[in-house]
Amino acid sequence: MNTRFLSLIVTLYSLALLSPLSAQRENDANVSNLSLRSAIDKALAQNLGLRIQSLDPEIADEAVIGQEAAFDPTIYSRANLSQSDLDWQDSDGNQRQTTSDSRSYSLGVTKRVTTGGQLTASASQSRSDGSSFNSELGQLVGGALSERASLSLEFTQPLLRDFGRKVNLAPLRRAESQARVADLQTRNAVFDLLQEIEVYYWRLSDAYQRLELSKSNLELSQKQLEEAEEREKLGLSTSLERLQAEANLAQRQEQIIRAEQSIRGASDDLLSAMGSLDDQVALEPNFVVNGLPESTTDIPEFSAVLDTAFERNFASDIQEEVLEQLEQSKILAKNEQRPQVDLSLSSSYNGLSPISGTDAFDEAFDRRGDDWGLGLSFSLPWGRRSAKSSLRQTLYQIDQAELRLAEIKQDLLRSVRAAWRNLDTARQQLNAAKLVVALQEATYEQERSKYEEGLSTFRTLLESQRDLDVAKQSLLDAQLSMIESEINLSRVEGTLLERHGIEWNDTLPRP
Repeated sequence: MNTRFLSLIVTLYSLALLSPLSAQRENDANVSNLSLRSAIDKALAQNLGLRIQSLDPEIADEAVIGQEAAFDPTIYSRANLSQSDLDWQDSDGNQRQTTSDSRSYSLGVTKRVTTGGQLTASASQSRSDGSSFNSELGQLVGGALSERASLSLEFTQPLLRDFGRKVNLAPLRRAESQARVADLQTRNAVFDLLQEIEVYYWRLSDAYQRLELSKSNLELSQKQLEEAEEREKLGLSTSLERLQAEANLAQRQEQIIRAEQSIRGASDDLLSAMGSLDDQVALEPNFVVNGLPESTTDIPEFSAVLDTAFERNFASDIQEEVLEQLEQSKILAKNEQRPQVDLSLSSSYNGLSPISGTDAFDEAFDRRGDDWGLGLSFSLPWGRRSAKSSLRQTLYQIDQAELRLAEIKQDLLRSVRAAWRNLDTARQQLNAAKLVVALQEATYEQERSKYEEGLSTFRTLLESQRDLDVAKQSLLDAQLSMIESEINLSRVEGTLLERHGIEWNDTLPRP
């Protein structure tokens, strides 16, 4: 195989071997443009992680309702029926039979109050009837019917353990705090998603710009190969320069392949974060994104950033709610150490009738008879070891949570300092990278002029071109680093919503 035929193969390979991604870019009708705001909106509506997290506040709210329901009235009813038959002989040997029939019904309502007491109002009716069989008369005798009705009111109030609103509302307060934690965690998840989406979006943009840079280098390498072939024909250069140009062209094609693979991976990352990645999505990306923006944002004052970060930090807010929950647990633990002393008061109006239950209730409403009662009960576990141990555990947990809160604030301070410094460093690196590109472009043009005049070698020209490529790639690195540093500082500061002009009502999907 001669060198000219080899050169033809390399040229055809470089120009004709286009990947599906490159071919798709040629057909603009199949490619749509995805803006950053559209990506954010889709992510907020479809991201699976956020949809899962957004159910936690709903679950927590239902738990609050469950605790509130502990003070809802409860209706109850009871019904009893009993009957007995007994055959027996008296002292004279006469056969006798005794029957009894009793029935009772009750209906009431009970309600727990926030002081710890329980109020019960009820109405009951009982019926009894008994008779015996006289064999001499051949009939039942006796068996007077008795109907009894009662209207009752009873109140039981703990005097030590379970006494007071603070103790009895502690489970509700704890559930409300857990609901606030769920809301804060969901808001934190929104911020994490906004950061993730924007980072993935600009990384995809960076991948596209690297592809364009590689294509530009490929075109330049193709021209250099053509020039090297012409110079070889004219006897102005050797076959070595042509071979170097061919190798350089092959390297540019390899760079394009790597750049396209990076685009595929970055596209999948973005689609996954948007909640749009499924089995219907084509293997090759069918959308493009905006180019990397020029950063014109001034670095804010560190003190202002720090104040905003402490004010809007979700982690410390969540930890403070954890402390609130532990305080409620401490109230309950102290309550368990107290003796159980309950005072019960009861009163009822009663009515009796040999005719019917209705007459008995009429008697009760007329307050023909009444009962009242007073009760006092006491109980105390020996040693109260379990209650004391529970209280000590809670106190240790409170100490632990307070230390954790201090650690969170310390970590936040460190994160803010690092994010602010990284942004300042990224800005300096970006300015330096722009200067390097300008210098390398000037150097390349000088080397090209010298090469055309025969004052420089083709190898030196290629080295100058590679230096320019490295400088341009470093500029892309600096641009992406600057953007990611801005995003990270906004995340730490808690200003991502303002960065994108989003209100809280626009963020959470409906479960």
